[in-house]
Amino acid sequence: MIIQREKDYRKREVVIMRKILIGTFLAAIALIAAGSGLDSGGNKLVSELDAPKAQAEEIRGPAATLSPLQKEAISLKQDGLCYRKTTAGEFWYYLKNYGFDASDPVYELIAFEQEFDANGNAKYTDIVVPKEIDGIPVIDCNSFIDHYEIKSLRIKAAYSGWSEYSTQSDEEDIMFCRVCGCSNMEYYEMADDTDSLEWVDLMGCKSLKTIVIPKGMRTIESEAFKDCVNLKNIKFDKFTNLDYVGALKDLPWWMEKHTQKNGMVIYQKGLVDAEGEGSTIVIRRNRVKKVLADAFEYSLESTIRVEDEVEWSEYAFSDCEAKKIIFGKKVSKIPIGEWYSGHTKKIYCMTKKKIKWGWKKDGKYQGIDWNANGIKRNLYIHSEKFHAASVSKWRNCKDLTVHVPRKVMAKYRKYTKCKVVAL
Repeated sequence: MIIQREKDYRKREVVIMRKILIGTFLAAIALIAAGSGLDSGGNKLVSELDAPKAQAEEIRGPAATLSPLQKEAISLKQDGLCYRKTTAGEFWYYLKNYGFDASDPVYELIAFEQEFDANGNAKYTDIVVPKEIDGIPVIDCNSFIDHYEIKSLRIKAAYSGWSEYSTQSDEEDIMFCRVCGCSNMEYYEMADDTDSLEWVDLMGCKSLKTIVIPKGMRTIESEAFKDCVNLKNIKFDKFTNLDYVGALKDLPWWMEKHTQKNGMVIYQKGLVDAEGEGSTIVIRRNRVKKVLADAFEYSLESTIRVEDEVEWSEYAFSDCEAKKIIFGKKVSKIPIGEWYSGHTKKIYCMTKKKIKWGWKKDGKYQGIDWNANGIKRNLYIHSEKFHAASVSKWRNCKDLTVHVPRKVMAKYRKYTKCKVVAL
Protein backbone atom coordinates (compact mmCIF):
# COMPACT_ATOMS: atom_id res chain seq x y z
CA MET A 1 0.00 0.00 0.00
CA ILE A 2 2.69 2.46 1.03
CA ILE A 3 4.91 1.40 -1.86
CA GLN A 4 2.14 2.04 -4.37
CA ARG A 5 1.51 5.45 -2.88
CA GLU A 6 5.17 6.36 -3.31
CA LYS A 7 4.94 5.46 -7.02
CA ASP A 8 1.87 7.65 -7.44
CA TYR A 9 3.56 10.56 -5.74
CA ARG A 10 6.64 10.32 -7.96
CA LYS A 11 4.35 10.53 -10.94
CA ARG A 12 2.87 13.75 -9.54
CA GLU A 13 6.37 15.15 -8.98
CA VAL A 14 7.12 14.81 -12.70
CA VAL A 15 4.01 16.83 -13.51
CA ILE A 16 4.94 19.56 -11.05
CA MET A 17 8.55 19.76 -12.23
CA ARG A 18 7.25 20.08 -15.80
CA LYS A 19 5.23 23.11 -14.72
CA ILE A 20 8.24 24.62 -12.94
CA LEU A 21 10.41 24.24 -16.04
CA ILE A 22 7.77 25.87 -18.22
CA GLY A 23 7.55 28.76 -15.77
CA THR A 24 11.33 29.15 -15.78
CA PHE A 25 11.37 29.19 -19.58
CA LEU A 26 8.72 31.90 -19.71
CA ALA A 27 10.60 33.95 -17.13
CA ALA A 28 13.75 33.73 -19.25
CA ILE A 29 11.85 35.04 -22.25
CA ALA A 30 10.62 37.96 -20.15
CA LEU A 31 14.19 38.79 -19.06
CA ILE A 32 15.37 38.82 -22.67
CA ALA A 33 12.55 41.15 -23.57
CA ALA A 34 13.43 43.42 -20.65
CA GLY A 35 17.01 43.67 -21.86
CA SER A 36 15.80 44.94 -25.21
CA GLY A 37 13.44 47.50 -23.63
CA LEU A 38 10.49 45.87 -25.34
CA ASP A 39 7.91 43.38 -24.23
CA SER A 40 7.00 40.24 -26.13
CA GLY A 41 4.60 42.23 -28.27
CA GLY A 42 7.18 44.84 -29.22
CA ASN A 43 5.75 47.51 -26.89
CA LYS A 44 7.99 49.76 -24.78
CA LEU A 45 8.41 48.57 -21.20
CA VAL A 46 7.44 50.76 -18.24
CA SER A 47 10.06 52.85 -16.50
CA GLU A 48 11.55 52.04 -13.10
CA LEU A 49 9.26 54.63 -11.56
CA ASP A 50 6.29 52.61 -12.70
CA ALA A 51 7.76 49.29 -11.53
CA PRO A 52 5.58 48.84 -8.38
CA LYS A 53 2.43 49.28 -10.41
CA ALA A 54 3.68 46.97 -13.12
CA GLN A 55 4.60 44.39 -10.50
CA ALA A 56 1.11 44.57 -9.03
CA GLU A 57 -0.35 43.91 -12.45
CA GLU A 58 2.01 41.07 -13.24
CA ILE A 59 1.42 39.41 -9.88
CA ARG A 60 -2.12 38.71 -10.96
CA GLY A 61 -1.07 35.42 -12.43
CA PRO A 62 -2.49 31.95 -11.94
CA ALA A 63 -2.74 32.47 -8.18
CA ALA A 64 -5.18 35.31 -8.58
CA THR A 65 -6.92 34.63 -11.86
CA LEU A 66 -10.23 32.84 -12.13
CA SER A 67 -11.06 30.62 -15.04
CA PRO A 68 -14.20 31.38 -17.11
CA LEU A 69 -15.78 28.26 -15.61
CA GLN A 70 -15.13 29.51 -12.08
CA LYS A 71 -16.43 33.02 -12.82
CA GLU A 72 -19.67 31.63 -14.19
CA ALA A 73 -20.20 29.30 -11.23
CA ILE A 74 -19.72 31.82 -8.37
CA SER A 75 -22.79 32.28 -6.17
CA LEU A 76 -21.15 34.15 -3.29
CA LYS A 77 -17.87 35.95 -2.71
CA GLN A 78 -16.50 36.96 0.71
CA ASP A 79 -12.98 38.12 1.55
CA GLY A 80 -11.65 36.79 -1.74
CA LEU A 81 -13.24 33.37 -1.16
CA CYS A 82 -15.47 32.35 -4.06
CA TYR A 83 -18.32 29.92 -3.40
CA ARG A 84 -20.69 27.92 -5.54
CA LYS A 85 -24.02 27.05 -3.91
CA THR A 86 -25.00 23.50 -4.69
CA THR A 87 -26.20 20.31 -3.02
CA ALA A 88 -24.13 17.74 -1.18
CA GLY A 89 -25.21 14.94 -3.46
CA GLU A 90 -23.77 16.57 -6.54
CA PHE A 91 -20.16 15.80 -5.73
CA TRP A 92 -19.79 14.47 -2.17
CA TYR A 93 -18.99 10.80 -1.64
CA TYR A 94 -20.03 8.73 1.36
CA LEU A 95 -22.64 11.28 2.40
CA LYS A 96 -23.74 9.41 5.52
CA ASN A 97 -20.17 9.43 6.86
CA TYR A 98 -20.31 13.21 6.96
CA GLY A 99 -23.87 13.64 8.12
CA PHE A 100 -25.21 14.89 4.76
CA ASP A 101 -28.26 14.02 2.70
CA ALA A 102 -28.02 14.34 -1.06
CA SER A 103 -30.43 17.29 -1.15
CA ASP A 104 -28.74 19.30 1.61
CA PRO A 105 -27.49 22.72 0.44
CA VAL A 106 -23.75 23.38 0.70
CA TYR A 107 -21.35 26.11 -0.30
CA GLU A 108 -18.45 24.71 -2.29
CA LEU A 109 -15.33 26.87 -2.09
CA ILE A 110 -14.20 26.77 -5.69
CA ALA A 111 -11.56 29.50 -5.81
CA PHE A 112 -9.66 32.18 -3.99
CA GLU A 113 -9.31 35.52 -5.80
CA GLN A 114 -6.67 37.78 -4.31
CA GLU A 115 -6.78 41.56 -4.55
CA PHE A 116 -3.67 43.77 -4.78
CA ASP A 117 -3.14 47.48 -4.26
CA ALA A 118 -1.12 49.74 -6.55
CA ASN A 119 2.09 48.75 -4.74
CA GLY A 120 1.53 45.05 -5.20
CA ASN A 121 0.45 44.42 -1.60
CA ALA A 122 -2.09 41.66 -1.13
CA LYS A 123 -5.36 42.49 0.63
CA TYR A 124 -6.02 39.02 2.05
CA THR A 125 -3.06 37.34 3.72
CA ASP A 126 -4.62 35.69 6.78
CA ILE A 127 -7.32 33.40 5.45
CA VAL A 128 -10.04 31.61 7.40
CA VAL A 129 -12.35 29.25 5.54
CA PRO A 130 -15.53 29.09 7.66
CA LYS A 131 -17.28 25.91 8.69
CA GLU A 132 -20.61 27.30 7.51
CA ILE A 133 -22.24 30.42 6.07
CA ASP A 134 -25.70 31.34 7.36
CA GLY A 135 -26.12 27.82 8.70
CA ILE A 136 -25.16 26.18 5.41
CA PRO A 137 -22.06 23.90 5.53
CA VAL A 138 -18.97 24.91 3.58
CA ILE A 139 -16.89 22.38 1.67
CA ASP A 140 -13.35 23.31 0.70
CA CYS A 141 -11.98 22.09 -2.61
CA ASN A 142 -8.36 22.83 -3.53
CA SER A 143 -8.42 26.57 -3.91
CA PHE A 144 -5.05 27.84 -2.68
CA ILE A 145 -2.43 26.31 -4.98
CA ASP A 146 0.42 28.78 -5.73
CA HIS A 147 -1.01 31.58 -3.57
CA TYR A 148 2.42 32.76 -2.41
CA GLU A 149 0.95 35.88 -0.84
CA ILE A 150 -0.87 33.96 1.94
CA LYS A 151 0.69 34.21 5.43
CA SER A 152 -1.71 31.97 7.36
CA LEU A 153 -4.51 29.61 6.40
CA ARG A 154 -7.13 28.11 8.72
CA ILE A 155 -9.61 25.70 7.14
CA LYS A 156 -12.65 25.11 9.34
CA ALA A 157 -14.73 23.67 6.51
CA ALA A 158 -15.01 20.05 5.47
CA TYR A 159 -12.56 18.92 2.82
CA SER A 160 -13.54 17.15 -0.39
CA GLY A 161 -10.33 17.26 -2.41
CA TRP A 162 -11.09 18.81 -5.77
CA SER A 163 -13.78 19.42 -8.33
CA GLU A 164 -13.95 20.60 -11.93
CA TYR A 165 -14.65 24.10 -10.63
CA SER A 166 -12.03 24.42 -7.95
CA THR A 167 -8.85 22.99 -9.41
CA GLN A 168 -6.50 25.47 -11.02
CA SER A 169 -4.70 22.84 -13.01
CA ASP A 170 -5.60 20.83 -16.07
CA GLU A 171 -3.25 18.10 -14.96
CA GLU A 172 -5.07 15.31 -13.13
CA ASP A 173 -1.97 14.44 -11.09
CA ILE A 174 -1.79 17.86 -9.49
CA MET A 175 -5.46 18.15 -8.67
CA PHE A 176 -4.93 16.71 -5.22
CA CYS A 177 -2.38 19.32 -4.13
CA ARG A 178 -3.74 21.51 -1.37
CA VAL A 179 -1.40 24.39 -0.68
CA CYS A 180 1.69 23.59 -2.75
CA GLY A 181 3.38 26.76 -3.93
CA CYS A 182 2.27 28.84 -0.91
CA SER A 183 5.87 29.86 -0.36
CA ASN A 184 5.21 32.57 2.26
CA MET A 185 2.64 30.73 4.35
CA GLU A 186 3.83 30.42 7.97
CA TYR A 187 0.77 28.85 9.62
CA TYR A 188 -1.49 26.12 8.23
CA GLU A 189 -4.50 24.58 9.97
CA MET A 190 -5.86 21.69 7.93
CA ALA A 191 -9.50 20.67 7.54
CA ASP A 192 -10.68 18.25 10.24
CA ASP A 193 -11.55 15.44 7.86
CA THR A 194 -8.27 15.49 5.90
CA ASP A 195 -7.04 11.91 6.15
CA SER A 196 -3.64 12.00 4.45
CA LEU A 197 -0.71 14.37 4.03
CA GLU A 198 1.31 13.48 0.99
CA TRP A 199 4.79 14.64 0.04
CA VAL A 200 3.42 16.80 -2.78
CA ASP A 201 0.86 18.66 -0.61
CA LEU A 202 3.36 21.05 0.99
CA MET A 203 5.72 21.38 -1.94
CA GLY A 204 7.26 24.83 -1.97
CA CYS A 205 5.98 25.78 1.52
CA LYS A 206 9.46 26.88 2.60
CA SER A 207 8.23 29.49 5.12
CA LEU A 208 5.89 27.18 7.02
CA LYS A 209 6.62 27.29 10.77
CA THR A 210 3.48 25.76 12.33
CA ILE A 211 1.07 23.14 11.01
CA VAL A 212 -2.02 21.78 12.78
CA ILE A 213 -2.74 18.13 11.99
CA PRO A 214 -6.46 17.31 12.40
CA LYS A 215 -8.02 14.38 14.19
CA GLY A 216 -9.10 12.85 10.88
CA MET A 217 -5.50 12.38 9.72
CA ARG A 218 -4.45 8.77 9.19
CA THR A 219 -1.29 8.93 7.09
CA ILE A 220 1.64 11.36 6.90
CA GLU A 221 3.70 10.02 4.03
CA SER A 222 7.50 10.08 3.85
CA GLU A 223 9.00 13.42 2.78
CA ALA A 224 5.74 15.28 3.34
CA PHE A 225 7.73 18.03 5.11
CA LYS A 226 10.80 17.96 2.88
CA ASP A 227 10.28 21.53 1.59
CA CYS A 228 9.29 22.89 5.01
CA VAL A 229 12.81 23.92 6.00
CA ASN A 230 11.56 26.35 8.67
CA LEU A 231 9.03 24.05 10.31
CA LYS A 232 9.33 24.30 14.09
CA ASN A 233 5.95 23.26 15.50
CA ILE A 234 3.61 20.38 14.63
CA LYS A 235 0.33 20.28 16.55
CA PHE A 236 -1.85 17.13 16.59
CA ASP A 237 -5.52 17.04 17.53
CA LYS A 238 -5.30 13.29 18.24
CA PHE A 239 -2.06 11.58 17.46
CA THR A 240 -3.25 8.02 18.07
CA ASN A 241 -5.72 8.29 15.18
CA LEU A 242 -2.70 8.12 12.90
CA ASP A 243 -1.44 4.90 11.35
CA TYR A 244 1.68 5.96 9.46
CA VAL A 245 4.00 8.92 10.15
CA GLY A 246 6.92 8.40 7.81
CA ALA A 247 7.50 12.15 7.47
CA LEU A 248 8.10 12.58 11.21
CA LYS A 249 11.00 10.17 11.02
CA ASP A 250 12.54 12.54 8.47
CA LEU A 251 12.65 15.32 11.09
CA PRO A 252 15.59 14.80 13.50
CA TRP A 253 14.46 17.67 15.75
CA TRP A 254 11.01 16.12 16.23
CA MET A 255 12.35 12.62 16.84
CA GLU A 256 14.92 13.82 19.37
CA LYS A 257 12.33 15.89 21.20
CA HIS A 258 10.10 12.86 21.80
CA THR A 259 12.71 10.18 22.41
CA GLN A 260 12.36 8.51 25.84
CA LYS A 261 15.22 7.41 28.09
CA ASN A 262 14.81 3.87 26.81
CA GLY A 263 15.27 5.05 23.22
CA MET A 264 11.61 4.65 22.24
CA VAL A 265 9.97 7.56 20.41
CA ILE A 266 6.52 8.08 21.94
CA TYR A 267 4.10 10.97 21.44
CA GLN A 268 0.68 11.15 23.11
CA LYS A 269 0.96 7.38 23.78
CA GLY A 270 1.62 6.66 20.13
CA LEU A 271 4.75 4.54 19.54
CA VAL A 272 6.56 5.91 16.52
CA ASP A 273 9.88 4.14 16.75
CA ALA A 274 11.62 1.57 18.93
CA GLU A 275 15.14 0.85 17.80
CA GLY A 276 16.42 -0.85 20.93
CA GLU A 277 19.14 -2.83 19.15
CA GLY A 278 19.80 -6.04 21.07
CA SER A 279 17.63 -4.97 24.02
CA THR A 280 14.18 -5.87 25.33
CA ILE A 281 11.38 -3.58 24.23
CA VAL A 282 8.39 -3.67 26.57
CA ILE A 283 4.96 -2.44 25.47
CA ARG A 284 2.59 -1.55 28.33
CA ARG A 285 -0.77 0.23 28.16
CA ASN A 286 0.22 2.90 30.68
CA ARG A 287 2.80 4.24 28.24
CA VAL A 288 1.68 3.07 24.80
CA LYS A 289 -1.90 3.14 23.50
CA LYS A 290 -1.14 2.50 19.84
CA VAL A 291 1.80 1.15 17.82
CA LEU A 292 2.16 2.90 14.48
CA ALA A 293 3.37 1.45 11.18
CA ASP A 294 7.09 0.63 10.90
CA ALA A 295 7.62 1.19 14.62
CA PHE A 296 9.90 -1.85 14.88
CA GLU A 297 11.76 -1.68 11.58
CA TYR A 298 15.07 -0.94 13.33
CA SER A 299 14.64 -3.22 16.33
CA LEU A 300 17.66 -5.34 15.39
CA GLU A 301 18.07 -8.56 17.35
CA SER A 302 15.74 -7.20 20.05
CA THR A 303 13.09 -8.98 22.08
CA ILE A 304 9.67 -7.33 21.88
CA ARG A 305 7.36 -8.01 24.83
CA VAL A 306 3.73 -6.90 24.55
CA GLU A 307 2.27 -7.05 28.07
CA ASP A 308 -1.15 -5.43 27.50
CA GLU A 309 -3.81 -5.07 24.83
CA VAL A 310 -2.95 -2.08 22.65
CA GLU A 311 -4.04 -0.73 19.28
CA TRP A 312 -2.03 -1.70 16.21
CA SER A 313 -1.51 -0.13 12.82
CA GLU A 314 -1.70 -2.68 10.05
CA TYR A 315 2.00 -2.40 9.21
CA ALA A 316 3.33 -2.16 12.76
CA PHE A 317 5.68 -5.11 12.20
CA SER A 318 6.77 -4.24 8.66
CA ASP A 319 10.50 -4.87 8.21
CA CYS A 320 10.74 -5.94 11.84
CA GLU A 321 14.19 -7.30 12.65
CA ALA A 322 13.45 -8.39 16.22
CA LYS A 323 14.89 -11.70 17.37
CA LYS A 324 11.58 -12.71 18.93
CA ILE A 325 8.17 -11.26 19.80
CA ILE A 326 6.30 -12.26 22.94
CA PHE A 327 2.60 -11.51 23.45
CA GLY A 328 1.96 -11.76 27.20
CA LYS A 329 -0.80 -13.53 29.12
CA LYS A 330 -3.14 -10.51 28.92
CA VAL A 331 -3.01 -10.29 25.13
CA SER A 332 -5.74 -12.24 23.32
CA LYS A 333 -6.36 -9.89 20.38
CA ILE A 334 -3.63 -9.72 17.77
CA PRO A 335 -5.02 -7.52 14.97
CA ILE A 336 -1.84 -7.35 12.91
CA GLY A 337 -2.71 -7.34 9.25
CA GLU A 338 0.65 -8.26 7.75
CA TRP A 339 4.02 -9.49 8.94
CA TYR A 340 5.57 -7.97 5.88
CA SER A 341 9.19 -8.58 4.96
CA GLY A 342 10.53 -8.80 8.52
CA HIS A 343 13.02 -11.43 9.68
CA THR A 344 11.57 -12.35 13.09
CA LYS A 345 11.65 -16.13 13.38
CA LYS A 346 10.00 -16.75 16.77
CA ILE A 347 6.63 -15.44 17.97
CA TYR A 348 5.12 -16.46 21.33
CA CYS A 349 1.51 -16.16 22.48
CA MET A 350 1.39 -16.82 26.22
CA THR A 351 -2.31 -16.28 26.92
CA LYS A 352 -4.63 -19.14 27.86
CA LYS A 353 -7.59 -17.23 26.39
CA LYS A 354 -9.07 -17.68 22.92
CA ILE A 355 -6.94 -15.64 20.50
CA LYS A 356 -8.66 -13.57 17.84
CA TRP A 357 -6.37 -12.89 14.87
CA GLY A 358 -6.83 -9.84 12.69
CA TRP A 359 -9.60 -7.27 12.89
CA LYS A 360 -13.16 -7.23 11.71
CA LYS A 361 -14.33 -5.40 8.60
CA ASP A 362 -18.01 -5.44 7.66
CA GLY A 363 -18.51 -8.05 10.38
CA LYS A 364 -15.87 -10.43 9.01
CA TYR A 365 -12.35 -11.17 10.21
CA GLN A 366 -9.63 -10.13 7.76
CA GLY A 367 -7.12 -12.54 9.17
CA ILE A 368 -3.32 -12.43 9.17
CA ASP A 369 -0.91 -12.39 6.25
CA TRP A 370 2.21 -14.27 7.38
CA ASN A 371 4.18 -13.19 4.31
CA ALA A 372 7.63 -14.40 5.35
CA ASN A 373 9.39 -14.18 1.96
CA GLY A 374 10.97 -17.58 2.45
CA ILE A 375 11.88 -17.08 6.12
CA LYS A 376 10.96 -20.06 8.29
CA ARG A 377 8.87 -18.77 11.22
CA ASN A 378 7.77 -20.52 14.39
CA LEU A 379 4.60 -19.51 16.22
CA TYR A 380 4.13 -20.83 19.77
CA ILE A 381 0.50 -20.75 20.98
CA HIS A 382 -0.21 -21.83 24.57
CA SER A 383 -3.99 -21.51 24.50
CA GLU A 384 -6.11 -24.64 24.14
CA LYS A 385 -8.99 -22.52 22.87
CA PHE A 386 -9.52 -22.11 19.15
CA HIS A 387 -11.13 -19.27 17.17
CA ALA A 388 -11.99 -20.72 13.77
CA ALA A 389 -13.36 -17.47 12.23
CA SER A 390 -10.00 -15.72 12.43
CA VAL A 391 -7.58 -18.65 12.11
CA SER A 392 -9.25 -19.73 8.87
CA LYS A 393 -8.30 -16.34 7.38
CA TRP A 394 -4.56 -16.87 7.74
CA ARG A 395 -2.75 -16.34 4.43
CA ASN A 396 0.71 -17.11 3.04
CA CYS A 397 1.60 -19.45 5.89
CA LYS A 398 3.51 -22.16 4.04
CA ASP A 399 6.73 -21.09 5.79
CA LEU A 400 5.02 -20.99 9.19
CA THR A 401 5.27 -23.75 11.79
CA VAL A 402 2.66 -23.55 14.55
CA HIS A 403 3.40 -25.10 17.94
CA VAL A 404 0.13 -25.72 19.80
CA PRO A 405 -1.25 -27.95 22.57
CA ARG A 406 -2.09 -31.45 21.35
CA LYS A 407 -5.77 -30.83 22.10
CA VAL A 408 -6.12 -28.34 19.21
CA MET A 409 -3.60 -29.69 16.69
CA ALA A 410 -6.31 -31.26 14.53
CA LYS A 411 -8.23 -27.98 14.31
CA TYR A 412 -5.17 -25.99 13.20
CA ARG A 413 -4.44 -28.63 10.56
CA LYS A 414 -8.04 -28.39 9.35
CA TYR A 415 -8.23 -24.60 9.07
CA THR A 416 -4.67 -23.66 8.02
CA LYS A 417 -2.07 -24.70 5.48
CA CYS A 418 0.85 -24.32 7.85
CA LYS A 419 2.88 -27.03 9.53
CA VAL A 420 1.37 -27.92 12.92
CA VAL A 421 3.36 -29.58 15.69
CA ALA A 422 2.85 -30.17 19.42
CA LEU A 423 4.26 -27.81 22.02
